[in-house]
Amino acid sequence: MQKIPVGQTIAFSYRFVFAEIGTIVGISWLPAVLSSLASYLTAIYAAIHRADIEAGEPQTVAFYLAVSLAGLAVTVFAAAIIAVAITRHVLGQRSTGVIAYLAAGRSEWRMFAATIRYLLGAAGLILLAAFITAAVFRLAGIPLDMPGRTQAGAPGILAQLVSWAVFLSALVIILRAGFFLPASIVAEEHGGLRRSYELTQGNVWRAFAIIIALGLPVLLLLLGGEAVVLRSALGPNFANMNPAEFFQRAGEAMEEKLLPWEIFSAVIFVLGSGLIYSGTAAAYRARVEAVDLTRRPPS
Repeated sequence: MQKIPVGQTIAFSYRFVFAEIGTIVGISWLPAVLSSLASYLTAIYAAIHRADIEAGEPQTVAFYLAVSLAGLAVTVFAAAIIAVAITRHVLGQRSTGVIAYLAAGRSEWRMFAATIRYLLGAAGLILLAAFITAAVFRLAGIPLDMPGRTQAGAPGILAQLVSWAVFLSALVIILRAGFFLPASIVAEEHGGLRRSYELTQGNVWRAFAIIIALGLPVLLLLLGGEAVVLRSALGPNFANMNPAEFFQRAGEAMEEKLLPWEIFSAVIFVLGSGLIYSGTAAAYRARVEAVDLTRRPPS
């Protein structure tokens, strides 16, 4: 198999978004709306029952947890629908002329199940890394609430090195298991987390560079949109507020602007999906099929 061509993959993904924006919107807008609607309803419920939730009223908290999990499941399934459709498009099963798209076939359910396992596994790895870090710092005699104030010494340096090593190892595993997940599920009968992990062998830094190049603009757009909302609600000096006041007023501001924020998030969801899923699918073609990414996939 070939190495992932970083520059060609990134260029292909941005070119794909501009050239195929109509198809991307047609594939993605309905799942994105469903995802934003689920998030909107969850936030509305939380706002209405905020007092009971903060007071820990069992029935309200339990129902809020159920609503939140249901909303998360809708978002994950919406992402699975988009991931499968865009990956198929890039791999040659083209979907031009799509006005609205909503599918729940075998590939979508496989993608949904694999994503749930991926999210649970990623959370488990982070928790394991945190547990190992806490244990190592405790053995080194370093207080967990203020490790930076402890004088440097061999135990402290060793504890910090172990902490960095376990967290970086967890992040590498998370990256490897997820990078080729949509493409392996769409293209291979037995694709999934293990296959994605295998395909990234020897290409970790290349996969990382692609994710940064494709994901960073999406993150910056989200942060920029959030900053605009907070500035409009709290004034231009909102960043200078003390943390307690900021978080309280920021939450109130996001509630006031909830509907436009969800619309904005849906737009970013569509664009981000087009960028990232097309990039990972293109990387898969170059890795497995040795395809020249400077050429368009066959119709």
